Amino acid sequence: MRIRRTGIALVAGLALVTAACGGGGEEDSAEAAEGNEQGADDGSDADDAGGDDAAPAGLEELIAAAKEEGSITFYGAPDERVLRAMAEDFQEKYGVTVEPVRLVTSDLTQRFAAEAEAGAPVADVVISTHSPFFDDALANGWLESISDAGLPDFPGTFPEAYLENDGATAIVSMVPTELVYNTDAFPEAPDSWEVYGEPEMAGEIPMAHPDSSPATISFWSLIHQEYGEELLQAIAANEPAWHNSAVPATQAVAAGEGSLAHPGVRAIVRTLQAEGAPVEVAALGPTTGPEMALGLAAGSESPNAAKLFAHYVMSEEGNELMAEVSEAASPYGLNQPEGWVRPGDVEQLSADELNALLGAS
Repeated sequence: MRIRRTGIALVAGLALVTAACGGGGEEDSAEAAEGNEQGADDGSDADDAGGDDAAPAGLEELIAAAKEEGSITFYGAPDERVLRAMAEDFQEKYGVTVEPVRLVTSDLTQRFAAEAEAGAPVADVVISTHSPFFDDALANGWLESISDAGLPDFPGTFPEAYLENDGATAIVSMVPTELVYNTDAFPEAPDSWEVYGEPEMAGEIPMAHPDSSPATISFWSLIHQEYGEELLQAIAANEPAWHNSAVPATQAVAAGEGSLAHPGVRAIVRTLQAEGAPVEVAALGPTTGPEMALGLAAGSESPNAAKLFAHYVMSEEGNELMAEVSEAASPYGLNQPEGWVRPGDVEQLSADELNALLGAS
């Protein structure tokens, strides 16, 4: 079958990559804060990071106020090593401590909501899978709108197409769904999603159940949109072994209990590779995947430090560090695979329709 490329969302990122970082960024803030004695006292190098342009209005004051507050707590769904890298880089630049707390999306949203409802918020910033949680949290006053928070030079060069909830949240990372394969079974990476439907893959495909997550529904809806129902029916004929998430499906392939798995998540694969497992991912298009959204907690005890962290994550430098460590895609274009389609641009099928087509009902 031939891939139809209609409806593929392309992101123009080349001009943005060479522009000044969103909201002014670290290079701009450095020159403006060069003489800040407090920064010199605490050892932060935010004040000598370089940059020839004047800092945007309010950035110098925000840095000083953030240092006065001293620290923030950050709830994040990305991998632990990603959160740590961001925390360490931010602290080195600005002299503000970040305590990252890694939680899977469901636990993160439940914990944040419970703490906010109790009037005892712990997190100052959250980065979690973009979902109706953000609508609810904004409506309940648990999150502050980023567009109304007074971030310096907002949105700066941050791509406005990635501002959601009427500008109240920002999509700061995208996690493309990829193909997982056992390198003993495939010495070379498969080059098409159609491999899942090849007859020789019968009994060789551990998969997360089609309705195991909104991202999985979006992916199979996209495959249906691009290839037609014939490929999904061919996959069903191969009788996939269904699992409740990507983790056990990937572990099964790593253990030799199959040749291909779905969905492919690089963080899971990298962990298994570190243990010596013969498993790898292939970046194929078209694809889609979960988008990670940034939210500012209302009622934060360190509101200025939280705003500075949001400014950092949305800047080109901070955002691309996140993309480099996570191997996920950046709104600025880094790591964005050919054929990337945002979930909102996919014509969604229902879970029941997908289950029936893939033989998972």
